[in-house]
Amino acid sequence: MRFSIIVEAAIALIVLCAPALAFGLTDADYDYLATQNVPRDSAVIRALSPKDQARLHAIIINRASEHDPAARAKNVADALELYQEHQRWELEHPGQLWDQPKR
Repeated sequence: MRFSIIVEAAIALIVLCAPALAFGLTDADYDYLATQNVPRDSAVIRALSPKDQARLHAIIINRASEHDPAARAKNVADALELYQEHQRWELEHPGQLWDQPKR
């Protein structure tokens, strides 16, 4: 009996967390970015890692700013600017990543 409760809880956790495991940008994200003058094929978008894409997706769909388009636009613009700075840094420091200790 106890084992079945644990299994049921684990299944429920997996089902509830499955959407959070998705990564990358959706078509809706690209549509939103286009409204912010950030085309799908822009250099900053093409160079995003899967982790950064997931973060950007989370910023775009953030419920805290869903009723405040100006705040959402600012959050997205700030994130894209930060990603661009990271990408520039990595170009200036070949073989290193901005968030890794120096070798």
